[in-house]
Parts: sequence; structure tokens; C-alpha cells
Amino acid sequence: MPSSAARNEPAAGRRGMPFVAANNHGPRVLACVDDSTVSTRVIPHAKTIADALGGELSLLHVLEPDGLHKPFDPVEWDMRRQEAQTFVADLASRFETADRPIATKVLEGRSAEQIGECSNAAAGDITALCRSDDHAPCRIGDTARRVVEIGSGSLLLVPTGTTEVQNVAYNRVLVPLDGSARAEAALPVAVRIAASQNAELILVHATQKPHLLQSGPLNTPDVQLQQKLAGRNENTARAYLERTRDALADAGVVVRIVILRNGDARRILASAIALQSADLVVLSSHGQSGYADVAAGDVSSFLLSHAGIPVLMIRQPGTTRSNHVNSSTESKGIRRPRGHGR
Repeated sequence: MPSSAARNEPAAGRRGMPFVAANNHGPRVLACVDDSTVSTRVIPHAKTIADALGGELSLLHVLEPDGLHKPFDPVEWDMRRQEAQTFVADLASRFETADRPIATKVLEGRSAEQIGECSNAAAGDITALCRSDDHAPCRIGDTARRVVEIGSGSLLLVPTGTTEVQNVAYNRVLVPLDGSARAEAALPVAVRIAASQNAELILVHATQKPHLLQSGPLNTPDVQLQQKLAGRNENTARAYLERTRDALADAGVVVRIVILRNGDARRILASAIALQSADLVVLSSHGQSGYADVAAGDVSSFLLSHAGIPVLMIRQPGTTRSNHVNSSTESKGIRRPRGHGR
């Protein structure tokens, strides 16, 4: 491993990679870390996903001012900057290998805005953050929420309650599908991760109980209609998942399908994560509704904040898909983020 002193050399003179994607074959996975003791738990998950997708892992730390009205001391600020650079360099040395160096970056400003700008650098980038439930259970935190709102890249959210390990292995990757091409945008990524980890791919569809407008108890014809609609939806969902599974026959992964019945899609999906012993959820930011005026759909937002395991939300801004299952991802290129780098 290179020493911290070696890491302070110019980028051209050290083994570590510059803070841009090294190739066009995979995304840059940007793991955001702060000075808390739990934020580093995002790094092993980000590394595993970067390796699976053939992308580069980078560590980002944002150096924030102490307060809006506190007098600015340039000497103190420079010392804090150097300490931050040493901090992320030491973190990188813990997780990198000779053949998989980890780039580092220290930016200055407000975390959400700086991270959000970085997540806009390329359509295929993945921003990785920790989700802390200590003070606000079932919330993703202000920084993550702002990144979802202003960023255009995909997002990996890792609960801080996950076990702290050096290396992460996924045995079951769960993918919620609602029959739409938008939801299927997550499939190529999920398949690559599952194949890399030799993991089982679980395709899940949640069929909600059909809602009938009523001002009193349902009569017999109403109940029969509701049951008929529920049966029709379940049969259609099963046929859809079976076709999707068949389309993945040559993908090199074991695929299992699961139909969830009669409930709020968000909550029965959250329950299914535990029941299926999933290690990772991969889903699209939008599904069948696909409202463009929201950063993420109801199901995606709910699972980001409620799932007890890492959730990878795939976003493809500005694309509308009409094809299914084997859709390929698109990239608009890479733009170097602004800030002080090494």
C-alpha cells in the first residue's frame, strides 16, 4: 500500500487513479464519507458494486465551513483541508489493492450541493451514501434527500446498521418489477452484480388488492369483481415474470420469481426483503407511473428509507424506454468535478 506521504505527490507521480472514470466500460462509484465512525461502512458495498460493474471506486469527503457567519481563517482552513486529504487517503489505503487503486477527492462547501454536483458528472455514475437511523428512523437524512432531489445519477444507500466488514458478498439480489420498461432499467445492473457475486436474482412483483369505490359494505357482485380482478392481475404478473426470467436464461445467473399479494406495494416489498433474506435491492427510480416531476417514485422512496439492507436506485435521466428486459444503459460522458484534488 502507498503511504500517506506518497499520496500527497502529484497524481501523475503516484499509483492512485485521478478522480475521473478510468474507462468507458463501467460507472464511477462515488463513496461519500464524513468523519463519523459509521460512514465508512458504505465503502465495502461501493467497492463490491464497482468491481461487479467494471467501474472505478472513488472516495469523496466534503469539507464544510463551521458556520455561515464565523470569521474565515485561511490558515486554519488550510490545516483542515490537509487533515481531510490525509483522512480520505488513509481510508483508501485500507480498502484498495495493487490492481484496484481508489481515487480520492476533497471538496469544499455544503455537502449536499457538492455531492449533488458530482453525481451529475455522468449519467452512469453511482453515488454511495450511508443512511443513519439513529435520530430519524425511516428517513434517509438531509444530505441524501438533497442528493436525490438535485442529482441525476444513481444512488446507493447503505444503512449504518449493516454489519461492518472489510469485504462484502451478496448472496441474493432482489429486483422489484411492476411490468414497466422503466422498472426494467434496473435489470442490466442487477444481473451484472448477481453474476459477479454468483448470487441468486430474485424478481418480485407486488399485486395490490383492487380498490373499489364504496360507501358501505361490498355486495356479492362487487366482491366477485374484486376477486376476479385480483386473480387476473396475479396471473398476468406471473406470466410477465416468467417471460422475464426466460429472457435471462443466458445471463449466467439463477433467477427466482416471487409474487406478493394483496397489500400496499411499498410495505409488502419492504417485508419481502427480510422474508427472502435479500442482501441487496436494485430498483429503478421510477416505475409504471413514471412522473417526471418527482425525483423518485413512491416505492423507490419508501424502500430507500425503510429497507434494512443496501438499496441501489438506478436512474436514467432524460430517457424514455419502450422496449423491455434487455435494455442497455446510456452514458452522456464524463465531466471532471470541481474542487481541490490530488
